[in-house]
Amino acid sequence: MGTLITKIRKSQRTRNLAANAHNATVNRAAGVAFEIDDATLRLVTMTGGSFFAEPRYYKGTDCIQVRGDAGKFNRLDERLKLTDSKLKGFANCDELDDVAKEIVAAAFDIGNGNSPEDLLIVAKWLRSDMNIRLTPQVLLVLASMIDATKPFVRKYATSIVVRPDEVKTCLLLHKFFFGSKTVKNCLKMGLVDAVSKFGERGLMKYEGNDYPSWKDVLSWLPRKSGNGGWPLPAPVAKYFITGEVSDDVPVIAARKKLAKCKTFGPQAQKLAKDSLVNWEVLLSQFGDQKADVWNFLLENRLVGYMAMLRNLRNVLQTKPGQDVIQLMSKFLSSRDQVLRSKQLPFRFLMAHTMLGGGVKTGGGYFQQSEPVLEGVDSADLNEILAAVELASNSACENIPELPGVTAVFADNSGSMEATVSDNSKMTCAGVANTLCGIVAKRAQRGYVCAFGTDVGVVRCTKNDTVIGIANKVGAADTKGMSTNGHRCLEWLMDNDVKANRVIILSDMQCWDSGGGFYRTYEGSVANAWQKYKRFAPQAWLHSVHINGYGDNPVDPTRDNVNLVAGFSEKVFNMLLQTEGVLPEDALPTVDQIRTSHKLA
Repeated sequence: MGTLITKIRKSQRTRNLAANAHNATVNRAAGVAFEIDDATLRLVTMTGGSFFAEPRYYKGTDCIQVRGDAGKFNRLDERLKLTDSKLKGFANCDELDDVAKEIVAAAFDIGNGNSPEDLLIVAKWLRSDMNIRLTPQVLLVLASMIDATKPFVRKYATSIVVRPDEVKTCLLLHKFFFGSKTVKNCLKMGLVDAVSKFGERGLMKYEGNDYPSWKDVLSWLPRKSGNGGWPLPAPVAKYFITGEVSDDVPVIAARKKLAKCKTFGPQAQKLAKDSLVNWEVLLSQFGDQKADVWNFLLENRLVGYMAMLRNLRNVLQTKPGQDVIQLMSKFLSSRDQVLRSKQLPFRFLMAHTMLGGGVKTGGGYFQQSEPVLEGVDSADLNEILAAVELASNSACENIPELPGVTAVFADNSGSMEATVSDNSKMTCAGVANTLCGIVAKRAQRGYVCAFGTDVGVVRCTKNDTVIGIANKVGAADTKGMSTNGHRCLEWLMDNDVKANRVIILSDMQCWDSGGGFYRTYEGSVANAWQKYKRFAPQAWLHSVHINGYGDNPVDPTRDNVNLVAGFSEKVFNMLLQTEGVLPEDALPTVDQIRTSHKLA
């Protein structure tokens, strides 16, 4: 009888596991996951910490979906088939990967749901707070084709189309998805408003030989009253259409004269100032005089912060001189410049590592070996490395202190070795480790760890820079590259850590203990969180999605679970508002986005 009672109790415990809930499914790693039923929240998790249509580690078609004894799970391929069915008749998505298709499907779910304006609100949040480009324009274009969202498109367009080239991006996206003959009036008028706010310099910066030209754009957009009917000053429009240069376009006139210069002497430098030329043009035209060009750009503040950050190695290899190095150092480490530039934190780690300042790790931050710098003065290099490290700390300044006990875990598993985009060498692990460094700096009492097969504890202090901590996280011993997210919560219990908040920075494709086709799902993140909540009832679990796939390893509808995504440090303010720590009223992630980004 005792044996039977034991079996009954064990069976009941198994049925009560979070992993056996009716809404449990599997992720792309065949681990326990939960669908995100709220389409707006699902869209947030798939876009806030990723770039649209970039290659990802997991592909739905390559995943082996399993069912274990612990419960019945929906197959991922059924979910992807449902996604494809939603897109029929809406968009040409054959060339998109499965995650990009799910993003488009989520956009249509929102547009056809009870809160259609959410689609434009999320797009505005992505562009203004998360500093993401392309995805907001994708959402704007999709919104222009949904009846319920059309009334909001023009109102939000100028908040989503921030740079001149994004006007061109919207038209290219529309042509890709729907063809060039079906551009709706709401999108046309929104782009007219956007083009109207850019001056000569902005438009000239993005004029080139690639399609579409500004002449093509003007042929697409409707005419308006005034300015000869163009959405630009008539002389500017006339130049783009006919090539005619008049005295009414001094920036364009100076640019044309500059193009005829053969050497970068006094005349060329004056024309460069008059035309407000950007660094790409000068380096392209005077590539054999790079040292002179960089000196001129820095001395006259004609290079933007991001351009400077991305070209540090190129500048150093010209050996520009101590005065220029000091200018660069002061510019890079300036708190005001950093905050004004709205750099994503991982950009500092990327710049630092490209200069050889990174710590060599098992997987590394990049998919290839760290660069060997040739022809660079070591004293100059050290000064610039220090400036980049100081700049990284400025990313922390707008984040309040994280009160109480904070435990942060950065995913350094194999899937996080995927790069953030096809053209980038920065891995998702590098992004997570940088954000981990920010948390470490702001936590009142913090536990900083990396995880893979197991948890690797990181020893750091608040005197370390964000980049220094990120490098330590990347070097932590995780005993392998599995994605055993449940070990994070088990580690906290094993070490008697009762945290106020647990932050997991990951793609959320967590594995479960046991493995194979006969999983019991007892070692899942969902079950571990269920146990941890009994151990630390006050705790919050914040899932910060980096390259998210539209599901979560813990049920987002219960037990203080919060979902968000982002490459930006601003996500941490959102976490505190979710908890009710900030002076503002406690709000779920989606309600925060609505409150901050809904236009009157």
